[in-house]
Amino acid sequence: MHDLASDINGVSDADRDAVATSVAGTLDGHSPQSDDRFRAVPEDFSEESAFMRGLADEAASMLEDKPASSILRWAAGVVPRFSVTSSFGADSAVLLHLVSEVAPEVPVLFLETGFHFDETLTFRRDLAHDLGLTVLDVQPDLSVAQQARRHGAELYRRDPDACCAMRKTIPLRRALANFDGWATGVRRAQTPERAATPVVEARPHAGRYLVKVAPLARWTEADVEDYLDAHDLPRHPLVDQGYPSIGCWPCTKQVAPGADPRAGRWSEFDGKTECGIHLADDGATVRRTTTPG
Repeated sequence: MHDLASDINGVSDADRDAVATSVAGTLDGHSPQSDDRFRAVPEDFSEESAFMRGLADEAASMLEDKPASSILRWAAGVVPRFSVTSSFGADSAVLLHLVSEVAPEVPVLFLETGFHFDETLTFRRDLAHDLGLTVLDVQPDLSVAQQARRHGAELYRRDPDACCAMRKTIPLRRALANFDGWATGVRRAQTPERAATPVVEARPHAGRYLVKVAPLARWTEADVEDYLDAHDLPRHPLVDQGYPSIGCWPCTKQVAPGADPRAGRWSEFDGKTECGIHLADDGATVRRTTTPG
């Protein structure tokens, strides 16, 4: 049991020192040891979850201005069971290359929705092979055909929130039950909803607090392009065809040059900018309205 008497978050000076030591070691090029303090805890364990959140906040403060490779190396080392999620979308090669360089043993979770572009599936296969990644396909409960029979054809056109939940959000929550934390390629510059993304946080997922890490949180589009060029990494083949942000084919459109890169995502629905996997797991709606517009 942790010493919960030191401050409001239960994070003692010794706890802070331990995090600082692991961060310092990472910056020196070492891989830190697994730390059970970063193991997932139930939401209703109020003292333990407060400690977890406080510890993640301490780590975020120490890692905020550090290189993405260091953030990822630190998280992959200290979080006992760690994973990475990837859509194998437009700029996914950046995070996946970092994984291959600093934590090649970490599994990559891919949400196989059944609605991916063929180009995405080919990109996934080739990039995983070239980088030597272990990719685990996360499947929904229902196949595309089963979903159509149960909920009607083209649910994504009538209620994309429900479709995203069944094919992305719920499967990811189930998959993360086997892990204590994960990394994502989310960047603050992508959408207003992502503008406050911490580089490290403890967040609720299906009744547990897990560590979520965003090594690329501070990166701009120029940073991404520079990294892709510097490491001769492939772009998703649809990028050159006017798809700067790529999800499931029914909900992804081409955008005009210079337009918001995510303008082609759910463009027929007013206010929908996220599938839900990166929003707070607190019952909040994915968007402001479900009215097509």
